[in-house]
Amino acid sequence: MRLFRDCVNPLAWSFGAALAIAGLLAAAPTYAAQTAAATANPTAPASIKIEDQDNDGVPENAPKDDYRFVAWCYGALDEYLQIYDVVKPDLKAIDKMFGSPVKEDEPYHDDVAEDRKALKRFGAAIEAAEKASLHPIAPEGAAAIDSGRQIWSAARLAPRRKLADAWLFWGLPTRCDKVAKQLKVRATLMGQAFAIEAPKADAAPPAPDAPQAPAAPGSPSATDPTPMRGPQ
Repeated sequence: MRLFRDCVNPLAWSFGAALAIAGLLAAAPTYAAQTAAATANPTAPASIKIEDQDNDGVPENAPKDDYRFVAWCYGALDEYLQIYDVVKPDLKAIDKMFGSPVKEDEPYHDDVAEDRKALKRFGAAIEAAEKASLHPIAPEGAAAIDSGRQIWSAARLAPRRKLADAWLFWGLPTRCDKVAKQLKVRATLMGQAFAIEAPKADAAPPAPDAPQAPAAPGSPSATDPTPMRGPQ
């Protein structure tokens, strides 16, 4: 949540506005993780358990297995970064209205730069898991990414200023980075164990052909494009 960095006095935000923004964010996660559960894959990385007492802002309907959960995080964060470009003028206006102790040419430049790095880490973890899986899982990942994007559906329909408010209130769950790191390490180890990156063993050499009678002098070979010539 980045909102109060911009507020000299956080109470300047009306309680009604806060409730409206909270309503937008509460409604948004209902769009997430509506895809069908993925078919169990015994070779996929182990899943994590999301405890109720430590939900870290993760919606209950977010994917539970590591691979799809990281893909969900990727979708939510990627959409967040795309919204940044949309609401940047509003963020500047908010900075001007309330003042900010942080002076940047672009609002939240450092925060966004760190988020872009996190997005790359998530992408690397997803790719490693797909390579380590003995079965195709990319379609499941694509669906999870889309469900992550969908948490912004309700806010996207609101006026741009309210979208900016929602952007300021949202924060990437810390579990996303933690699970992405675990997934990357586990998938890399699995890839090494199964020699995913190693070239496949060559096929067994063909049995030697039975000896053939020599071609008659002056007769060209069927596989030789150059006609044979007799003695000169």
